[in-house]
Amino acid sequence: MAKPLIVGRKEFAKIYNVAPTAVSDRWVPDGILSYEDAAIVSGKPFWPGGLAVAFALPPGSRGRQLDERLLAELEEEQQARVRPMKKGELPPLVGLQEYAALFGVSQHVAANARNRGGGMLPAEDYLLSGSPLWLLDTVLGSAEMTLGKSRGGSWQLQLDVATALQEGRYDGPGSVISMRGKKAAAAS
Repeated sequence: MAKPLIVGRKEFAKIYNVAPTAVSDRWVPDGILSYEDAAIVSGKPFWPGGLAVAFALPPGSRGRQLDERLLAELEEEQQARVRPMKKGELPPLVGLQEYAALFGVSQHVAANARNRGGGMLPAEDYLLSGSPLWLLDTVLGSAEMTLGKSRGGSWQLQLDVATALQEGRYDGPGSVISMRGKKAAAAS
């Protein structure tokens, strides 16, 4: 399968030359863009690249104009070869929260393994909006290496989590949008 173009909040804003806050503070609340169309990974939305491209208004009109140069740079950076239109067309994605659930460790332990380097975790397939993302196939393909570098066998592959991710029914840590800022404070 060719690697798909995926955009987080910052990449979406970048290809439209707007502030990243425009996505979550204006476009989503105004119903112009929906989290329902995004894959939620580690509590953050990631939209299919084709949907992001189709989000543009016709050339010459006022408002959302796609910057083709920045789009081309993003596709080259990601080595993306396809532009899926729907989240169901995206391959299963794994962020640090899902990575931790997959191996039965805390998110802190998974983040430390990534930051420490040393090959315990493979290089991420994407770095979107500041978050590392892996294709599930990358994670599972490196599982033997990860388990082999686990201290005292503390990392154990959770096959039920892998199956849930593959089947698109994962509902564990990271599967819902994380509220931040004023909304989080008001909810608590």
